[in-house]
Amino acid sequence: MKLKTAALTILLSFTYPALWAQSPPADPVAENLFAPELVLQHQSDIGLTEEQRNALIAEVQKAQDRFSDLQQRLQKEVEAMGALLKKDQLEEQTALAQFEKVLNQEREIKRAHLALVLGIKSKLTREQQEKLREIRSKTAAGQIRSPEGVQRVLHGKMQKVQETVQRWQNDGRDPSAVAEIMQELEPLMKQGRLKDAEGVLDRALKVLNESEKDKK
Repeated sequence: MKLKTAALTILLSFTYPALWAQSPPADPVAENLFAPELVLQHQSDIGLTEEQRNALIAEVQKAQDRFSDLQQRLQKEVEAMGALLKKDQLEEQTALAQFEKVLNQEREIKRAHLALVLGIKSKLTREQQEKLREIRSKTAAGQIRSPEGVQRVLHGKMQKVQETVQRWQNDGRDPSAVAEIMQELEPLMKQGRLKDAEGVLDRALKVLNESEKDKK
């Protein structure tokens, strides 16, 4: 969420003091619950069944609508807070009351996130949960790419595909073979199958690169 004023940036930073701590305490939520992107990224590694995957995706899609509504409400309260802070003469109690509204909306968002990951955990077996903890530990140690790292890699490969296809079009070349491969990408991304999505991009890049070599 983009904040429009420096005052709001400072204000909202007070909501997350733990971010600035040098030695944050253990987080029982992070340690014992699992983000949907972590589960979906490693669904093959943990043996996620088709039934589990469909239930998880349905849970996420349901939550997305809720999050969108809550984020809009939070944005409204933050903007109202910003309007108050711009005034030369500001009544303290009015500002504090508005700040409570901001905090309440943030609390609702955190509650909704917690409900989502609780629902996800309830759909996993004990063995799957242990495997995810092991994967998360390896990710923290740098042995496995994090979901954020995978997203960055996918974004970079997507850009390469787009740039090369654009160059082909400018040169009057036919990129239909690549377009056919890329049709597989969207459903995989929607299902959270990031490894498979990266495989699709790799295949597309291989076709493009091999054709570029033949051209030379």
